[in-house]
Amino acid sequence: MTASRTLSIGVIGMGGMGARHAVNLHRHVGMARVAAVYDVDMERARQAAARCGAPEVFDDPIRLIRSDQVDALVIASPDATHVDFVLECLRCEKPVLCEKPLATSAADAARVVEAECARGRRLIAVGFMRRFDPQHVAVRRAVESGAIGRAILFKGVHRNAMVSSQATGASIISSSAGHDIDSARWLLGQEVAEAYVRGVRTRASFDEATRDLLLIQLSLGGDCLATIEVYVAAEYGYEVSAEIVGERGAAVTAQPADALVRSRQARSVAVPIDWLARFQDAYVAELTQWAESLRSGQPFVGASAWDGYMATLASDACIRSLRDGVPVAVRAPARPDLY
Repeated sequence: MTASRTLSIGVIGMGGMGARHAVNLHRHVGMARVAAVYDVDMERARQAAARCGAPEVFDDPIRLIRSDQVDALVIASPDATHVDFVLECLRCEKPVLCEKPLATSAADAARVVEAECARGRRLIAVGFMRRFDPQHVAVRRAVESGAIGRAILFKGVHRNAMVSSQATGASIISSSAGHDIDSARWLLGQEVAEAYVRGVRTRASFDEATRDLLLIQLSLGGDCLATIEVYVAAEYGYEVSAEIVGERGAAVTAQPADALVRSRQARSVAVPIDWLARFQDAYVAELTQWAESLRSGQPFVGASAWDGYMATLASDACIRSLRDGVPVAVRAPARPDLY
């Protein structure tokens, strides 16, 4: 891809996440344009297309991937579809930014890594957008500066306003906790070696299998530890924090807020209701850097297929630990030279 040509991007999945990506590409990434979209709900696809430059609306995602008018793909369809779409992108030699999880099982994620390695170049980026969030980046820089000494502990909090009453502990780990697992790996610079998870159902109205409050404990290489609270029925809003404790200090994400309001004998800041608003700046930065990497030929600085695989491998161990009530070892293979 030449540095002067505008990239033509296809977006698969026009739900909240996919539509957000399409609009962000259209409004904020000048080097790219939305050329094509797909959603199983054709009317939703047409409505999203109207907000992002009226690209072509496809009725077949595979045909969209193979289209000559599409240079690269963003995949934001349901989790179970990710692996097949990513593998098709690889067969077509087209770069792809896939929303997490890369796959719903470690075995499928391994297939993706093997397929990418067989092609000898990195075509896959994974949407762990916290790597582009200004607050998380600031913590990362504090760790890299050596100001807090050797990083030894990650402490994460991940709260959603509400979850479906039918959500299971396994689905919450796969769909929500994957971000926190990636943050622990990224900020500590180590791979997960063991996972231990306990969970509770906080409301009698939830399905028997629901575990909406999870406490995840991880052991990582380099004598590092992590503890993660995932509570997806917190009611008050959406909030994420990450802290790294080092040998000589600590660094924690500052909570972003547009204003501190003083009123009625109180000081307060607004808490967003969902992640789309909280991480808007990160989504734009992620898409911009991805597009820049495609045009320049330089590696994407965000998460790779390997990172997607490692997060899924750890998530699988967390799910088994929650089910069996015991710590579960995570045996990561050697990292391929491609990564």
